[in-house]
Amino acid sequence: MEEEANIAHQDSNTKTLMPSLAPYVGMEFRNSDEAWSFWISYGAQKGFEVRKRYTNKSQSDGKVTSCRFVCANEGHRRQDKRDHLTKRRRAETRTGCQVHMSLKMDRKKGNFEVSELVLEHNHIVYLPQTLHLMVSQKKISDIPAFEIETADDAGIEPKAAHELASHQVGGSLNLSYTVQDHTNYLPTKRQRGMAYGQAGSMLKYFQEKIAENPSFQYALQMDCEEQIANIFWVDAKMIMDYAHFGDVVSFDTTFGTDKESRPFGVFVGFNHFRETVVFGAALMYDETFESFKWLFETFLKAHNGQQPKTIYTDQDSAMGKAVAEVFVEAWHGLCTFDIMQNAVKHLHEEKNEDTNILSDFSACMFEYVDMAEFEHKFDIIRKKVSKQTWLDGIYKLKEKWAECYMKHVFTLGMRRTQSNESLTNDLKIHFKSDFDIIEFFIHFERVVQGKRDNELNSEFDSRRNLPKICMRRPPPILVQASKLYTPIIFEAFQGEYEKSLAACTKALEGNNEYLVGDFTFKEEYEVIGDPSKQTVVCSCRQFDRTGILCAHALKVLDLMNIKLLPPQYVLKRWTWEAWIGTAQDNQGRNIAENPMDAMLRYKYMSRKFLNLAHQAANFPECTVLVDRALDILGKQIEDKVNGCTSTDPCTVHTDDLFTGELVFW
Repeated sequence: MEEEANIAHQDSNTKTLMPSLAPYVGMEFRNSDEAWSFWISYGAQKGFEVRKRYTNKSQSDGKVTSCRFVCANEGHRRQDKRDHLTKRRRAETRTGCQVHMSLKMDRKKGNFEVSELVLEHNHIVYLPQTLHLMVSQKKISDIPAFEIETADDAGIEPKAAHELASHQVGGSLNLSYTVQDHTNYLPTKRQRGMAYGQAGSMLKYFQEKIAENPSFQYALQMDCEEQIANIFWVDAKMIMDYAHFGDVVSFDTTFGTDKESRPFGVFVGFNHFRETVVFGAALMYDETFESFKWLFETFLKAHNGQQPKTIYTDQDSAMGKAVAEVFVEAWHGLCTFDIMQNAVKHLHEEKNEDTNILSDFSACMFEYVDMAEFEHKFDIIRKKVSKQTWLDGIYKLKEKWAECYMKHVFTLGMRRTQSNESLTNDLKIHFKSDFDIIEFFIHFERVVQGKRDNELNSEFDSRRNLPKICMRRPPPILVQASKLYTPIIFEAFQGEYEKSLAACTKALEGNNEYLVGDFTFKEEYEVIGDPSKQTVVCSCRQFDRTGILCAHALKVLDLMNIKLLPPQYVLKRWTWEAWIGTAQDNQGRNIAENPMDAMLRYKYMSRKFLNLAHQAANFPECTVLVDRALDILGKQIEDKVNGCTSTDPCTVHTDDLFTGELVFW
């Protein structure tokens, strides 16, 4: 290939015929592809576009026998009869340039020889600085393509992603593609992603997720025509989150995924920072009882049959019927936001001078803790309304939304599907109605990952910022709670403790039985304690609802001289240790949230290579050293990859990636 190098380094002046072309005629290439690659490289160095003029193939075996590569300015554009009608004619790009390289196949050797070579241009060649703009030099190879797709999956706009790539390689001149090429590549990526159709591409996506982490699960429900109707999926982190925080679940289908408004349903809950965690997601063809029943059964199966204590949904009769049949151990509550929206719709239709009717209804939902008071206030609302159809219907469901009927219900303070609403609002950001199903999955992944990043930020901040105890000489129970609870839960507990200091008590006839309230005793609760068992029960039932002791119970604990929280009143799901313990998928496998996959390895190596390039770039000797080392490493990797077959795969100790060694066997 020394002869090839000689050609590549000839004088690049325009209209200069290379002296003594005869030595280069007869130059050999192993095949026509190698010759074409050489011609492209030569065109890049000399500043001219290239193209193929013709390729002749043998009729007997179909092998290429001869070909000619030319300058892109070769020939002339054909005359168009409509040219005289055109106001703005296309710029002329053909000049009849004679530069070309012809090759013929030597059948004895099997090589291609240069039979004819002309290198004199009749036009101005391009400047080296515009090399990246030449069509024949534009190429999005595997690595840039991977980075473009990664940026697109992360929601980065093409222009910003191209600027980042340019910065990484020292300027746009060093990229082999423009921002327009970057933009044009994305539809190609999406078309490739949907090459198997919506259903096939979706299945391919799910199989790739399973390959990344075997604990990923999905399920499909088919309709009577054997078409995919409903889809459910859950990843490893969702299974782990549900194992730790799946006591209270919220589910709704208020978000349409595309222009056809295909319902999207998501199961969510609270973690120990009271932040949203996702337990599973579904795309649904319809919202019938059969579909919801299949979805809820599939959800439980994915989570090892673990029933939640409480589940919130919208006010949908088909959904409610399915909840009653599947979640047999759970209390079913209705989203108060959904109810208030319906109240605004129905009660505002009434021509009533009483403008407080909505606030009266809201008080029935949240404020009245006595059932008799609730019934009395609701009857007053009835008398203000002429059409009572909606009120009658919602009254029949009062146990699912009225505060006085929910004293015993474990809700964690959740009264609505606000966690879902937070997630769907995030989904709508940057969401486009023309997303195909794969784009939607990727968009959903990105939003869920944002929620998980928030959790990590909370974990970090809670360890950096120590909980603030308001008292100068804090009692042992506050010190203990500050070490057990996450910051937001500790703040709630500390608020209850401060209320307990101001609470007044009246001893009742029984042992350790008290009425506890404020100094006016307008609101008082009966509290029964047992010093021997270190138990305390309050009629407000706050601990039963939220897992945090109320001020009344804390007051009586102090009266019984119990200065630390008894273990039975420390709910693990609110503590730092909420994550301690392994979770298993429905196949009995211990779940690993992030197994070391190709993407993680790529990110790890990228950081090392970028750091190495940054250090070596300022020193020519180091640059040459790195370049040579990479050539040697590249050959070793190529041999190793070629040696990795399906029957004898390469195995990697991923732990060794962080010790600087890669071990194969």
